[in-house]
Amino acid sequence: MATNSAAENKALVLKAFDTLFNQRDYEKAAEYWSEDYIQHSAHIAPGRDGLFNLVRSQAATLRYENSRILTEGDYVMLHGRFSGHGRPRAWIAADILRMKDGQLAEHWDVLQDEATAAESRSGLPMFGGAFAEPDRKAPADPASLTLEDARKIVAPLYEALNQPARKDVPALLALAAHPDYQSFHTNEEFLTREQLIGVFQGLGATVPDLRWEIRDIKVLGDQIIVRGQATGTPAQEFWGARPTGKSFNTMAIDIFTVREGKLVRAYHVENWMTPLQQIKG
Repeated sequence: MATNSAAENKALVLKAFDTLFNQRDYEKAAEYWSEDYIQHSAHIAPGRDGLFNLVRSQAATLRYENSRILTEGDYVMLHGRFSGHGRPRAWIAADILRMKDGQLAEHWDVLQDEATAAESRSGLPMFGGAFAEPDRKAPADPASLTLEDARKIVAPLYEALNQPARKDVPALLALAAHPDYQSFHTNEEFLTREQLIGVFQGLGATVPDLRWEIRDIKVLGDQIIVRGQATGTPAQEFWGARPTGKSFNTMAIDIFTVREGKLVRAYHVENWMTPLQQIKG
């Protein structure tokens, strides 16, 4: 296949970024990203699915803006800004892409929080001609936590519970929860964020089609209360029960505490007795 010109590569990459990050058209975006896409980013799971799943976990307000784009042979470099992701600062990104057969084939990046005017020692903005306002401030007090805030905060955690074997569980949990996050399954016993990664991955192996949906969500001060629905078909032994090809449908209640825009603690109860009855042969 003939190699694209520099102008064609620039136009293609900008269209690809707009389609994925701004339009959220994953079917169309798959035409731009190679099935064999190689991902070097420390922030994104491997492959095209790793990138697309990360974008799916982000707030609907996520937006990419480009400032500069350069090409050299099959390589394209962009200087841009990611905003609307629910964190206090927009991200300034340098993305380097290798093109192959008219598609994005390989990627490297560097991300940095956008500096304010007070923080910029040069006195110049990192992006464009003016300093940006903070993207979103963490709630100043518990009463300012809205339902929209709550949905954005918990979204990555529940995304990690939807077919976990196909997701970058560590990255999604890091988006949702503080490093010192504690997930209580009794009044005294809890799992850390790192331990929870293994639990989610284990569920993904046992129940490959696991889905965990938010059915109702409430906010009370600095707490988020979620009524969830878990469904799936065990492919391996599940809580001591052998797989029978039958599916389960059960309910869960999660009570989260939020600190500085992230989850710091959770108390959860799931009804696993009903699923065991449902999947019996």
